[in-house]
Amino acid sequence: MKSKIIKRIVLISLIAAMALAFVSYKYGLLNGFIINYKSESTSSETPIPEVVYSTGEKPVEKTEEKAPTLGQALVSIVQSDKAKAAEITYEEIRNMVENAINLSGGFEEVIKDNQVVVLKPNLVQMQVDSTGQPFDKELNGATTDWRVTKAVVEIVRKYNPHGKVFVMEGSGGDPTRKTMEYLNYTHEMIPGVDEFVAIEEDSGKWQEFDSEGLVKYSLPEGLLHKEYYLNKRFLQSDVLISIPCLKTNSGTVVSGSIKNVSIGAAPANIYGVSATNPGRTKMISHKIIDGKMDKWLYDYYMCKPIDFVVMDGLQGFQNGPVPIGKSNITGDRMNMRLIMAGKDAIAVDTIEALVMGWDPESIPYLKYLSDKGIGKLDTAKISVLGKPVDEVRKDFKIRFSNLGGVKVQDRKPPELRLNNQQVIGNNLSLDLSLGEDTTKVEVVIDDKLQLIAQKRDYRKIVLDISGYSEGEHQVKILSYDRFMNRSELETSF
Repeated sequence: MKSKIIKRIVLISLIAAMALAFVSYKYGLLNGFIINYKSESTSSETPIPEVVYSTGEKPVEKTEEKAPTLGQALVSIVQSDKAKAAEITYEEIRNMVENAINLSGGFEEVIKDNQVVVLKPNLVQMQVDSTGQPFDKELNGATTDWRVTKAVVEIVRKYNPHGKVFVMEGSGGDPTRKTMEYLNYTHEMIPGVDEFVAIEEDSGKWQEFDSEGLVKYSLPEGLLHKEYYLNKRFLQSDVLISIPCLKTNSGTVVSGSIKNVSIGAAPANIYGVSATNPGRTKMISHKIIDGKMDKWLYDYYMCKPIDFVVMDGLQGFQNGPVPIGKSNITGDRMNMRLIMAGKDAIAVDTIEALVMGWDPESIPYLKYLSDKGIGKLDTAKISVLGKPVDEVRKDFKIRFSNLGGVKVQDRKPPELRLNNQQVIGNNLSLDLSLGEDTTKVEVVIDDKLQLIAQKRDYRKIVLDISGYSEGEHQVKILSYDRFMNRSELETSF
């Protein structure tokens, strides 16, 4: 008798539970607990669809916040809409720097709290050697504007509120401390910095090779030397951010992120001209044509690679690295109004060269590093986000062009034609005709980069569009040659 009663109770309970579940589902009482996948897949805020190549490769899942890199190095170019660099306010500089950092991958995976972060600006000197005329403290083009560094400090502190932030530099003209103070690199002007470190001061006395402030770094694979001296705090930092200037340099073509560190961070008490002259012209031949400079730049970078680059292109400077006379101090400024950024220093310097109209493949130290697998020199493997290269490019001169570098002469966009487009089921098929000089094709849907195809599979592209809502979607197809000249066409589905 008891068992029958229990069975009836269980049966009634089950029926009641099923009825409750049905009513709750029908009237939406469980919407907070049930994920409605169907409604998400047709929402206007759908995730970026997966990429399918015509070769049938498995696509890589992407989110709205992250660009589909597909093995690409990301380099951002952010340009002010102001007509002159002098019109750009600090607030806009701050926004430009943050936008450039975020476009190129952000600091999330680079900086953690309680780390030691070193910022290395380019403060090569503060006056013209031949005349003694002082540089402008802002927008001189030859040194990193203090406001760019201030913006980087503020952003770094968002990720590293309790750690250390050092600004470290080794100037090449006057003593670094004097140069820093003149160019507004002080606690008053740039709060949030724990210490402004003059590397030659922090590394010991003149020719003090056994200084506690130094580390003798062994580099068995070095191209020029097998050992190098580095400042200890510089070498042992957790994160190194190079903040160079956009400028040309005789022989090395660009004076970018790598040269900024490989020359400017070399301790002048070891490598300087004398105890009173911190210039590094004695440590390595600056004649360039003997190839030693490129080998030095490669070696020193291998001792301490860069983790992130934020490039000051607010002004830009040709015939660098510094003006040689009164007429050059303003005449060689280029009014670029740019900030560039990226995690791959080789890729950033590659795009810097193209922005200034020079062929990065004519720069030996970039080729050394690329051949080693350290970074990307091949522009087919670099995605430029923000402003395209050919929209901001200007022809920068090099003072002694006979010392190296090849000017980009080809400004003709590669051929691009859409022969046919079909939507078959959940796939969009694009049949393209492309010029022989094409190295890469990008497909953008509704202003979001969806696919990057390289030479082996870019003539016929198939994309999975199942994640898109009903209605018309805009498609932009871009093709590039190795100089980042581009062609563009638009369609829709």
